[in-house]
Amino acid sequence: MRLFGGIVEEDEFMNYHAKLNRIMLVTVIGLGLFLFFNPSLEDVETYALSSLSADVAERIQVWHQEDVMTLDKIENRWYLTAPFHARTDETKIEEILEILSSKSHHRLPLSNLGDFGLDKPNIQLQVNHETFSFGGLTPITNEQYVAVGESIYLLPPRYSVMLPSQPVKIVSKNLLAETEIPVGFELRDLSIDSSESEPLLNQGETGSWVQLWQTASATHIYLSTDELVGEVQKEIRITLQNGLYVDFKAQQNETELILLRVDEGIGYLFPDELSEQLLDFSDDSPT
Repeated sequence: MRLFGGIVEEDEFMNYHAKLNRIMLVTVIGLGLFLFFNPSLEDVETYALSSLSADVAERIQVWHQEDVMTLDKIENRWYLTAPFHARTDETKIEEILEILSSKSHHRLPLSNLGDFGLDKPNIQLQVNHETFSFGGLTPITNEQYVAVGESIYLLPPRYSVMLPSQPVKIVSKNLLAETEIPVGFELRDLSIDSSESEPLLNQGETGSWVQLWQTASATHIYLSTDELVGEVQKEIRITLQNGLYVDFKAQQNETELILLRVDEGIGYLFPDELSEQLLDFSDDSPT
């Protein structure tokens, strides 16, 4: 039977679909054979770089050539302890320790270090007593050679990128630690204290303002030896729930505020719009 206009014969139409079905059948069979004879990605052998877990890490050291920084876990919190003492950004610590759970698809014996850029590594990481040395990149996959123990592994370069190049880059940008709960503020002749029945954080607008001090994140960190924005204009004392206190010295110009935390020797830089909120010790605040 011939269809006029389309000029397509019925037997040709059937042959077309038969050919299509055969192609689909061959494709399915080929895919099945591929999956049968080739292991899935889950079956490819992988090698763990470390037997340590993040929970047991107590000390971290990072070398950039000759410069070294040391971080220690003290009372369940991480601190930078050398070349100076400061609270750390806990998120960045977690990123550094991700290498402990990393796995590689390639493991080589520890030899011919110069071929892998590992004879004089520019970056090294030590967690407790385990050292990770970072070498060059492979030209094809752009993975990085990492020496651990008696082996060399290939890893994505992000693990070395996570390591801070300068100590100041791992310092926490928050004015107060999570455990430092304010119960009193003093600014010259103005004093704000929590009552026995109601903490500062629960006192309406005052509570929101206290919370700002706990959560505000600086845009930049200065060491006390750096040149700051100007003369000290305000001195602030914050009394904490544990009975201790923290002193700040405020240095301000038209666009910036630096709050120098005296016990740490760290200056926290804030833009003008946020500095006004932080220093808004209103005279009608509860005393």
